[in-house]
Amino acid sequence: MRDAVFCFPGSQGILQGNNAKAGSKPLAGKELTMNFGSNLRKLRKEKNLTQEALAECLNVSAQTVSKWENGASMPDISLLPLLADYFQVSADSLLMHDAAQRLQDVRNLGKEIRALAEAGKKAEAYTRLKASMNQWKLSVSVNHLMSWTARQYALECTGADRTRLLEEAISWADRTIFLDCGETGRTVQAKMSKCYCLMELDRRQEARDIAESLPSLYSSREIVLSRITSGDEQQQFIQSALQDLDELKDSLQALK
Repeated sequence: MRDAVFCFPGSQGILQGNNAKAGSKPLAGKELTMNFGSNLRKLRKEKNLTQEALAECLNVSAQTVSKWENGASMPDISLLPLLADYFQVSADSLLMHDAAQRLQDVRNLGKEIRALAEAGKKAEAYTRLKASMNQWKLSVSVNHLMSWTARQYALECTGADRTRLLEEAISWADRTIFLDCGETGRTVQAKMSKCYCLMELDRRQEARDIAESLPSLYSSREIVLSRITSGDEQQQFIQSALQDLDELKDSLQALK
């Protein structure tokens, strides 16, 4: 079994049928089972995932994923919103999933955690978010937020606690990268976060290797937008880009 930070808890209670958890709600109809299996196979292939890769993320066997796709069994219904969130499909595609509400829940959670951290309550932010991660296993945004929160808390700690939290932040960053598949800016942000954690652990070469794979400054959003906009909007983006450069200049001055 993989590190619990990276994978789901064990598969007990996930499957319906002989392995079903007592009291779990059965799904109605063979047609529903077959539709789910076909949808899952289609979505998995669209993400270029093998059954083994999806199984690793869910901490189940590849044979279990194969049974789902073939209609031989179904996952517990509580897993379906997580799968829908991961594959970014409509509510109708994977049963009883309100995508709009779940997106709003993610935003609200992010605001709450960042407000706690900015108020100096980083330990509380970490504990609060960690306790809720069971329902956000496949959310790219929340996994990234967990990495950020663990690092923020680590910076307040010393010794073994600091090391443990930085390593945990790296694990959450790795999970973010794995789930995102390079499809959004979260991959770049997670790599940046991982770089900073590695530096704080004095693993400089690892940090540099990752940093060298990141986009250049001139391909950044601020630089590109400052060149394709005009008027007040262009001025705003230029000022944003200059602010980043000023921070670099301050760092350079500190070295002298």
